[in-house]
Amino acid sequence: MKAQPEALRDSSMLSYMASKKALELNPSNAIVKELKEKVKADKADKSVRDLTYLLFETALLTSGFALDEPTSFAKRIHSMIV
Repeated sequence: MKAQPEALRDSSMLSYMASKKALELNPSNAIVKELKEKVKADKADKSVRDLTYLLFETALLTSGFALDEPTSFAKRIHSMIV
């Protein structure tokens, strides 16, 4: 995109062509079903919140996006292991 100076003289055109983040969840997926059951059991469960964040952050990483706070991602993984 940046190599086409004639077509993209306007900087607003460059921002239009940038990647947008969208997370689509499949309600029949086993992970989503299990998270739903865990939320039904206890909405205040910190592990459910951490699992949800991990699901979102791993989706970002596998899609090629960078994490805003990689240290909190690492802390969540470490807390799940210990």
